[in-house]
Amino acid sequence: MAFTRFNYDESRTKKQLQQQTGPGRWILNVPGNGSNPCYMEDPQIRIQKWGGNLRTNTVNLESSLLGVNRTLSRDCLGKDNYNNYDVANDKIVYPNCNNLYTEESRAIMPAWTARDLEQVDWYYPPLNPQENTCMSFTNNLNTRILEKDYFTPKRDCLLNDANNGFHVNAIIR
Repeated sequence: MAFTRFNYDESRTKKQLQQQTGPGRWILNVPGNGSNPCYMEDPQIRIQKWGGNLRTNTVNLESSLLGVNRTLSRDCLGKDNYNNYDVANDKIVYPNCNNLYTEESRAIMPAWTARDLEQVDWYYPPLNPQENTCMSFTNNLNTRILEKDYFTPKRDCLLNDANNGFHVNAIIR
C-alpha cells in the first residue's frame, strides 16, 4: 500500500522545513559590515549593530563587568579591589568615514532666510479642487421612509370560479 500522506513525501518535508526555518536563517545569515568597517562620524546617521565601540577580549570583559569572575562578598577594601580583576583588552581602531554626511536643512537653509520672501503661488492647479465636492448620486437616504412613501396598495377582488363554485382571491394589477 502506498503512503498518501504529505508528511511521507521527502520534497514536501524539505519545503516545509525551509519555510519554517526561513525567518531564523534570515536573521542569522544577514550580511555583516565587512572585515574592517568604517566608523560613521556623522551624528545624523544612526549607528547599527556594532556601533564602533567593539573591543578585543569582549567575552571576558563583559563577564568582568557583570561580576561573573568574582566570588560574592561584602566588598572588602583590600580583597575586592577591581584592579586585581582587570581584563586586558584594547580598542579596535576603525577607519573614519568622513565622506558620508547628511545635509541638514536647518544648517544650509535656515527659516529666517525664507521668511521675508514673497510666496508666489498664482498658478492654476492641474485639477479642479472643487470637482468632487458634490456627489453625483443621492446618499444618506432613509430607504425605509422612501418605501413607505412610494407604496401603493394592491386591492383584492373576489372572482367567481364557475367550475368549482367558490370564490377565489385574485390580485388585480
